[in-house]
Amino acid sequence: MKKDCQGKLAEGETTGHAHRVMTQVLEREDGIREFSGAVAVTHEEHGTITLPARRWNSDRVVETDHLTNLVRKVAD
Repeated sequence: MKKDCQGKLAEGETTGHAHRVMTQVLEREDGIREFSGAVAVTHEEHGTITLPARRWNSDRVVETDHLTNLVRKVAD
């Protein structure tokens, strides 16, 4: 099952700012977001990034604490 994310790729937990595209973004059950085509990615804190036309997947970045061997999602 996929749900429509209304163009939002990722949202900051602290600031609420988001990376957005002006196209439909579908989120899969595993959390991967899919969209396609040439799109402009916008964000409140930096300039627009233009991605060339193709099929794209977006996922959260993770970090590993090598002392505890814990893996966690990166938060801004």
